[in-house]
Amino acid sequence: MKNLFKLATVTAALALTANVANANDRIGFVDPSYLMQNHPSMIEANEKFAKFMKANENNKFEAEDKALQAEEKKLVDDRNKLEADAKKLQAEQKNVEASLKKKVAALEKEAPRLRSKDIQDRQNKINAEANAFQKKVEAIQKREADFAKRGEAFQKKVKAFQQKISKAQQTDAGFDPEAVQKYVVDDINAQIKAVADSKGYTLVFPPSVVLYAKDESADITEEVLSALKANVKPLAQIAPVNGQAKKAEAPKEETKTETKAEEVKPEAKAEEVKSEAKPEEAKQ
Repeated sequence: MKNLFKLATVTAALALTANVANANDRIGFVDPSYLMQNHPSMIEANEKFAKFMKANENNKFEAEDKALQAEEKKLVDDRNKLEADAKKLQAEQKNVEASLKKKVAALEKEAPRLRSKDIQDRQNKINAEANAFQKKVEAIQKREADFAKRGEAFQKKVKAFQQKISKAQQTDAGFDPEAVQKYVVDDINAQIKAVADSKGYTLVFPPSVVLYAKDESADITEEVLSALKANVKPLAQIAPVNGQAKKAEAPKEETKTETKAEEVKPEAKAEEVKSEAKPEEAKQ
């Protein structure tokens, strides 16, 4: 569980635009995850967080952390079992459908030569087979619903624990972790736009969407990181405990060229946990 609470787990990602690049666009690339992990403020915050957790590993946080770890493991095991049973049921469904189809076809073919009672008996058997499978489907759906409730309850526990840690950390370390994240995201956005504009790029995408790039100089990740390192501020200044972190101001543009660099968006707040215990629906 301790790894779930590191600020570094927040992954930045460029929001892809729906617009298609045209011949007049100059395209640059930047790796937002790399920038997030290597931002000086994020590195400092992570180091302070690690020290905080180590200093408090023998107090009440440790006991609650272990309890959440055990509950998370149980949820993951139950989820895996549920997924396995769902796959088996999916395979069984194909066999049941084939069996029912075969029996219905045979009954339709032989019905003219059968007595009403015999037809009714065979129809009852077909319905019984279908109903038996339907009960299995309903049973696994109930398990999924119950698991969803357990997963939701666990997420609330984790969030409450994270908030407790965050509050204690603010008191001991003197900075607000959530405000650090917000500052880092704003700072990265500002520097991406500034560097892209200085190079004349009108679109900026993450490398993950690129299959081939002839010009390696179009990757401006390191230049953006250098700009970030050149403007380092103390955590107490960018993320004060008793106030909101100031938004990173983008450098004044020297030209009026509109740079279509997409904004970095964190996938989750620092206080939220990406628990693996998220329930998944079984395919019928």
